[in-house]
Amino acid sequence: MKTWLVLLVSEAEEELGEAPLSIQRKFDQWVLLVQGYGPWLKGGWRTEALRGVLKGFYSVRLNQKWRAIFEIRPERNIVVIRIVAHDYKSVRRR
Repeated sequence: MKTWLVLLVSEAEEELGEAPLSIQRKFDQWVLLVQGYGPWLKGGWRTEALRGVLKGFYSVRLNQKWRAIFEIRPERNIVVIRIVAHDYKSVRRR
């Protein structure tokens, strides 16, 4: 079985480092699951497609407030562009 690769852009790495420890742990848990099973996880992760300026990107709920925003690339790569406290207005396309 081919695994998925999860990559973080530098901005997401910085945001993760500044996030509460509980969010860092939840994100690490999500990465481990995604590497084995892909981005469409069940069990409360609530992965959803974004609309508007972020159409083509997805978000996954890390808790009620925090989200990881990512894109899925054809080569089974998931690129996390932001980790935010549900503030989509500050997120820009790359």
